[in-house]
Amino acid sequence: MTRTFLHSFDPPAATPIAGPTVDLDISDIEDAGIREVLQTPGVAYGAWSILDALLTPTGMGTPFIFKEPLGHAREVKVAISGLFGRFIARAYLERYFNLSIFAHLGNRTIDLDRRRQVKVKRLLRGDLPDWIACASDLSSLTVAEAKGCHDVGGPAKALDRAWLQAGRIDVTARGRKVTVKRIAIATRWGMAAAGPADTHLSVRDPVDEGEPIASEEKDALFVGLLRLHIANLIKPLGHVELAGALHRLTHQPFARGLQGDLERARKLLDTVPVREVEKAAMGGLVGGIVTRAGPITDTEATLTDQEALARLNLRPVFVGVERDLILAAIEAEPQAVRSRLANPVRPDEFIRPDRAGGWIVPLGSERRISGST
Repeated sequence: MTRTFLHSFDPPAATPIAGPTVDLDISDIEDAGIREVLQTPGVAYGAWSILDALLTPTGMGTPFIFKEPLGHAREVKVAISGLFGRFIARAYLERYFNLSIFAHLGNRTIDLDRRRQVKVKRLLRGDLPDWIACASDLSSLTVAEAKGCHDVGGPAKALDRAWLQAGRIDVTARGRKVTVKRIAIATRWGMAAAGPADTHLSVRDPVDEGEPIASEEKDALFVGLLRLHIANLIKPLGHVELAGALHRLTHQPFARGLQGDLERARKLLDTVPVREVEKAAMGGLVGGIVTRAGPITDTEATLTDQEALARLNLRPVFVGVERDLILAAIEAEPQAVRSRLANPVRPDEFIRPDRAGGWIVPLGSERRISGST
């Protein structure tokens, strides 16, 4: 079901939207929320699963309006608003900017390839932006920050704060600044009662030109980004060792040490359980089952269990990444990654791809996950 937002874009000439409103599908926002909660450090609880129930039941194509404010205490409003703001922003970036590979930023330098000195460099003190991201063809390097707010006057102040954060890092290769697109996104919530009536989605988006870098450095940058994207997604799904091996590949400064890390990553991938989706012609997936209560990692969910979880409205989904893509990321084969992700996918009413080798499969009587090793 699609919902609409009042939309503003700076600079106006670069807007990807024709008209004053932008629409997003609730299922796309929820899928973005699943990936966002899994990839963000902390407890992976099912915040995405309550979104639809909080909206006014006005139907397809109507404005995105909450029934009532997101809590009463300020700290609750800020926390929930920030979380939902990231869900909205990520769904927007995925749909309108074709971004599909996301790495989250902490408060330290992040190596994308330490051996080639490709990294994310902090410029200023303060919170860093939410993501560095790129498209599935390993292009369109983007630094993005999302905000959600309840400001009666609109999203302008939140957008300024987001833009300030988006400027606190550079991506560098051997000390040279790399060209990035910087995007700040602020969502001001609308309420059916006791608050602003309209939801605004406001975006600022200039390109920040850098210096030319060598093709192997560019490939290393995007492969490192993909490795972090995969590692952060599969770690909370129970694949801690494989995620750690992918992280080590980005951190390793020495060629000899890299060979050992590559061998370990290959062995771990060979031993990880590979899952198949019933009634679907697709390759093996590495991942796990996620419910409203979070990922199931301490036990095996049988086919009967999957149906029971769905019957109890725990909204179980399988979140997985194609095994062959993980192998290409381990082997640092950018052309293999591009070729694989360029293949057209055929989602149906149940199976939803993310254009980065990831799949979300709602489970129940219509779709179930079977396992193999």
